[in-house]
Amino acid sequence: MLRGGVLDPALPTETRTEPALAWRVWALSGRRDGSHLLLRPVAGRSRPWLPGRPAEAACRVGWFHDAPQTDCSCGLHGTHDAEPLRRTRSPAVLGRVALWGRVIEHELGFRARYGYPQRVRLVCQFCFWQWGPSGVEPSVVGWFPHDDLLPLCDCHVEIAARYGMRPRALLPAEAVAQDLRGSYGVDVLPS
Repeated sequence: MLRGGVLDPALPTETRTEPALAWRVWALSGRRDGSHLLLRPVAGRSRPWLPGRPAEAACRVGWFHDAPQTDCSCGLHGTHDAEPLRRTRSPAVLGRVALWGRVIEHELGFRARYGYPQRVRLVCQFCFWQWGPSGVEPSVVGWFPHDDLLPLCDCHVEIAARYGMRPRALLPAEAVAQDLRGSYGVDVLPS
């Protein structure tokens, strides 16, 4: 919890063997044909969440402590509610995530040592920004240079093209979603 712009060191910290369930968004990357799909944190250049292996937090600021720490913002983040995630940059996948190990709970959610997705679904980022988790389901996934994948609904494919966002390839969203869930071994997140 922030108090006067500083993290409150009195935050409750616990080591959990049972996971805390939270909401999270990821960016999505993969090859032009939709293979080698990876969930990537939307913030910065953090490491991707690899299929079949728990993600482990590392602090990029405090090299001398394990993440998460109460006096730092490090850790794998998840929120109590999906609504605050509407403000994130470039969300492509919305999901429920299991967080465990050292866990710090704060007013918006959790920061944890380990995490793995439990349920995921592709989201059109423009619909997600406007309407939140109940936005329009994407119909296609655009492949852009640097292996960035962007799910889009029919309406936003046309609008994105008008603003110069032209994907080099379009893939069917349902096939990409099915491959993503299969590679991570997770269930679909209902609309």
